[in-house]
Amino acid sequence: MARGSLVLLVFGPSWLLVLAWIEVLNNPGYSLVDGYWIGRLPWTWIGIVVSLAGAISGLLAGSMAIVIDGGWWRRILVVPSVAAALLWWAMALGVLPFPRFIGPDPVTFAYSLPVTAALLTLMPAALLATLCLAPRPQSVPRPRLRPIERSAPAARSAGLDERDEVTD
Repeated sequence: MARGSLVLLVFGPSWLLVLAWIEVLNNPGYSLVDGYWIGRLPWTWIGIVVSLAGAISGLLAGSMAIVIDGGWWRRILVVPSVAAALLWWAMALGVLPFPRFIGPDPVTFAYSLPVTAALLTLMPAALLATLCLAPRPQSVPRPRLRPIERSAPAARSAGLDERDEVTD
């Protein structure tokens, strides 16, 4: 599921970039930002929905896999990533007030504030999905003990004479 969400997380913004580029080619003098703000329906809506679906699945798959079988630092990264996504979704659904947006409409919220959507949903989802797919290095148990060497005083205290042979 994490691999699929990464595919959606790449495909959705790529779709939006291609749509903006098409508008730049159709309208000389426009920038990519101008092409994005034209937002032809239903194509822009599809790109945003694909991106949000990738973000949801990436957060769910990544956080569950990391909580089940992740290291301590990976588990710590789950908390702020999920908190950022929950904050964004609470604003997108109108639970928390946002001055420039009246919800509930996550697609419109993501379209009107793409930087907020990228920082609070897409990037944490990509982080968690990538971390759950990255292999954990196996720790090799090492005793960190030095070999004990017998010295002459230790051999004498053990009841050995200097003529006796000390073998390991």
